[in-house]
Amino acid sequence: MELGREEMQGRVERERVVRLATVDERGRAHLVPVIFAVDGDVFYSPTDKKARPPKRLRNLDLDDRVTVLVDFYHEDWAKAWWVRLRGTGRVIDDSPERTHAIGLLDGKYSQFAGDAYAEDGGPMLAVDIKDWTGWAYSGRVLDTPERRSWIPWRRSR
Repeated sequence: MELGREEMQGRVERERVVRLATVDERGRAHLVPVIFAVDGDVFYSPTDKKARPPKRLRNLDLDDRVTVLVDFYHEDWAKAWWVRLRGTGRVIDDSPERTHAIGLLDGKYSQFAGDAYAEDGGPMLAVDIKDWTGWAYSGRVLDTPERRSWIPWRRSR
């Protein structure tokens, strides 16, 4: 079943890690897991400060298209779903928008340490979301305890 916008946003906001894809210089998908926060139609993900910017940021110089995939697989397929965000990426250096994004991430991840990142972290990757697409096998949503307790390699025999 297709998911409505509010349902997609709720599912995305509850997740802790997603996969972010950019396009490299050879036209190949460059896919990495990232932490993130979403504010309306803007997706934010921090990067580390390095001598050379991370590949996902360098890719934006050649092609600003970005796709983010948020998904959940469960052996009970009635619980499976995915949401895909497509948009254009940009790099945010020191600015009020970066400060805002740091606050969102700090509120979501207790280990993020926003003050330290504000001073010593790298640029922020922002994606201006143009398209939200989502699908779920059913309208059933997992609560956090059930979802987090499922470990596929610990099946009872």
